[in-house]
Amino acid sequence: MSERNYLQEIADFETHYQYEADFMRELLAESPDGYAKFAEILPLARHRERLDAEAYFIAKLAAMQVEDCGTCLQLCVRFALEADVPREIVEAVLQGGSGLSEDQRDLYDFAVQVASSSDLEPGLQQRIQDRFDRGQLLELGLCIATAKVFPTIKRAAGYLTSCRLMEIEV
Repeated sequence: MSERNYLQEIADFETHYQYEADFMRELLAESPDGYAKFAEILPLARHRERLDAEAYFIAKLAAMQVEDCGTCLQLCVRFALEADVPREIVEAVLQGGSGLSEDQRDLYDFAVQVASSSDLEPGLQQRIQDRFDRGQLLELGLCIATAKVFPTIKRAAGYLTSCRLMEIEV
């Protein structure tokens, strides 16, 4: 893909999701090869095959909260709403899992513990393993791991805005 096409893709993404992607443009300008490789992980970051949208976005939003990037969390909220995740579930996740059902809360807590590299509470881990098959567990791993990519790049380059410093719109 040409630089011009990448720039158009970034502009379209920014417009559609009301998201400022200056770090992407800078990466493209500084390292076109690096950007081309970065662009190839974008489908992985949104891969969802075996999890339903609700489970996927509870885990993604929880992991994104751990990463503490407000603009990334806002983007993920827009993705969740676009995927028809009920607004009240998104709001409950943003309130630290308060108001989620027991199963949803387990998933939220699991994603937070995995994303923060905490020891997994054994009872919680067993409940998650009983609930999801191996393919779904691996998909959860991809979901949570890729939530770290964008805040990490933005943090390193000085673009990160903490979740605590901005109000997330639902």
